[in-house]
Amino acid sequence: MSTINRILNNKRMSEIETNQWLKWICSSQNIDELVENYDRWANTYETDIEEFWKPVPLAASLMLAQYVANKQDTILDVGAGTGLVGVALAELGFEQIIGMDISPSMLTKAAEKGIYKSLVCCFIGDEQFRNLEKASGIVATGVFAENHAGSAELNQLQDNIKSGGVLVFTARQSFLPKLEKVLNQPEWTLLDSKVMPIYDDPINLLAYKIC
Repeated sequence: MSTINRILNNKRMSEIETNQWLKWICSSQNIDELVENYDRWANTYETDIEEFWKPVPLAASLMLAQYVANKQDTILDVGAGTGLVGVALAELGFEQIIGMDISPSMLTKAAEKGIYKSLVCCFIGDEQFRNLEKASGIVATGVFAENHAGSAELNQLQDNIKSGGVLVFTARQSFLPKLEKVLNQPEWTLLDSKVMPIYDDPINLLAYKIC
């Protein structure tokens, strides 16, 4: 039975060999399928990814906290999912956290955590996203990947961050070249980077100041 069929038959992703859930979600053929797949995954998402993704939300939040000192500043959690980054940010003292995601079911799980100022179901760059309050910091983990978001979406985040604000995001090593044109803009200054070898294709955790 294929990976997708096993998932749609409600089998736990932990039954699937390491990295298969990642291959599955990144094989979504279009945005509608991606939303549908995340909606179907919402109930078991945290348990399924815990073994290897658990360090990432905390590491991203800690990196942001190094450069955004005021815990009352607005922080935008892009691709909030079930709220793992939001929880880590709240534990560090941030109180004004806005979460956005493309999956209504994921956001339902995030809402249960009770730590978000607001939650918005939208896409990067659409009207709802553009109307969000500008943030001093943006965190986007697991967003920039195959068949998810790319250079156009990364570039659009500039419009939702205050001048001098900090963006912390993840991208696998093989995906980074697709983002280089945006990252090499003079308005983007690399503040910090960390390699997290949780996959065969390592995760890069990066912090940029955007002026």
